[in-house]
Amino acid sequence: MHMKDVKTEVAKTLAPLLDCFHRVSGQILRAVWRVVVDGSVERVLLDFDQISLVVEADPNTDTVELWAEDKTKIRAADRMDASDSPTWRSVMGRSFGWGWITMNQQGYCDGVLLSFDGITPQIMLNVTASSIKESKIESLPIKPLTNQR
Repeated sequence: MHMKDVKTEVAKTLAPLLDCFHRVSGQILRAVWRVVVDGSVERVLLDFDQISLVVEADPNTDTVELWAEDKTKIRAADRMDASDSPTWRSVMGRSFGWGWITMNQQGYCDGVLLSFDGITPQIMLNVTASSIKESKIESLPIKPLTNQR
């Protein structure tokens, strides 16, 4: 199978999952919430104007479940405001840019990458041991190579 064919098949298969990124494209991030159960982050909710992007850890498979939902349909109980945490502070009030899903070598979809105000990913959410781990992605400056002779 040629790479073009693989890409087409993957795109068709993942389209329903990736659609949630289209639903929040260009919208401003207003708040981020965490649902913590027994010390593990079970769900992260990214609130945009009318829609929330929901990232949930599936405890049975250690995979990511991802969807967009009207904010009014999401129950407010049992969630903690994470908007001012070091992971999210720098992207608050910025517009959603791009979203990626990650898949490991065993075929599990276990994470997402998120960008704001552009296409460079700044946040990674990864499911490990049935808990969502949040990480900032920072670009390192490239130092010019020096000729060592």
